[in-house]
Amino acid sequence: MLRLFKKKSSDFFVSIGSGINQIPLIKEAKKAGFQVIGVDINPTAPGFYHCDLKIQESIEDYHNIYVKLRELLIDGKISSIMTKSYGHAIVTTSFLCEKFGIPFLPFEDSKVFLNKKAMRNAYLNLGIKIPDNIPITSKTKVDALKDSIFPIVSKPATGHAKNNVQLLNNKLELKNFIENKNAEDYVFERFVAGDEIICCGQIHSARFYPILLSDKVKTPAPFFVDIMHITPSKYKYLLDEITSIGNKIAREFKIQSAPMIMEFIVTEKDELYMMEAVPEFGGEFIPDIMVPHSTGYNHLLGAIQSSAFYEFKANMQKLENSPVVIKYITSENGILSSCSIEAIRKNESVIFYRIFTDIGARVYSPSNNHHRIGVIVTKGKSIEEAIAAAQNAEQQMNIKIKTEEENETKLGTTL
Repeated sequence: MLRLFKKKSSDFFVSIGSGINQIPLIKEAKKAGFQVIGVDINPTAPGFYHCDLKIQESIEDYHNIYVKLRELLIDGKISSIMTKSYGHAIVTTSFLCEKFGIPFLPFEDSKVFLNKKAMRNAYLNLGIKIPDNIPITSKTKVDALKDSIFPIVSKPATGHAKNNVQLLNNKLELKNFIENKNAEDYVFERFVAGDEIICCGQIHSARFYPILLSDKVKTPAPFFVDIMHITPSKYKYLLDEITSIGNKIAREFKIQSAPMIMEFIVTEKDELYMMEAVPEFGGEFIPDIMVPHSTGYNHLLGAIQSSAFYEFKANMQKLENSPVVIKYITSENGILSSCSIEAIRKNESVIFYRIFTDIGARVYSPSNNHHRIGVIVTKGKSIEEAIAAAQNAEQQMNIKIKTEEENETKLGTTL
């Protein structure tokens, strides 16, 4: 069990971001006894409700945030600065941690994690397997390429989630891609067949500690949108190798204290190919919902204690966790016309649920993670039982999608 530390009332925790997904981290900081300073550009950010002080500022503008924090702290000390967001929020957190002497990631290295080309070089230098690079530019003569290099996966050189990640199966698709987009802004990799897994962990004193391993289910090609996360992972026997990779990254980037998410492809021969490693909690409801309900371990509090007190107690469960499934709700193109949560509120197998889309809103067949319309998290005595519970809960929600033509016909009838 993680112990709470008593702090002076002048000890502050800074939350970079105050949106809905940041609230679990803010609440843990409050429970640990900190006064919380929330930062967000949105004056009505829902996390502000739980904060003692707020700074209305873009989370990317670390210089102005630093100035305003200095102005606020006439009497007080910032003990921890964290974010549950990603991308530029990590850069801002790194800058501020360096300014206030809080262990995290060196600022000079923080932007490297936003650049897939730079990270590919880092992985190669560390001896970490990654998919082969396919050198493609806007001047590439596609017809001269060998058919054997296909399929190719295109990824933005900078970016997050599954935005604009696409499978290109042949020369024609690649040619159309280059004609419509700037190839220099993308990374092109050889497609590696296999299952995807996510390792959620914590870096403390430049050492990586695994907390949870989960298997990922995606939509078919070409977009690979995450639609389910399952734990325990069927690949937990690879944990020692995964931990070794995490330690290499922690040492290479001189990370003293940070959550870490690593995503891999596992081939039929049990080869691990790194897809991404970032010093963040990760999304997908893994750190704040799946981890505690599956392992009993409080990942958010553990990270706060590592950052604020430089004390950390590793998860002693050794990943012998209970079955938990995160299932995302997706649809075809249309209008969300019906969705009810009343039926699942008393469902004991349902741990958590959230609908992202309002009734009457346009919905899309998923080409990226932002097109998912909701999420259900369930538990069970077995993985199969947890999956069945999630499927049953989705049916109970009575989700109906109307085509735009059906919706227009209804509007016309009403008028």
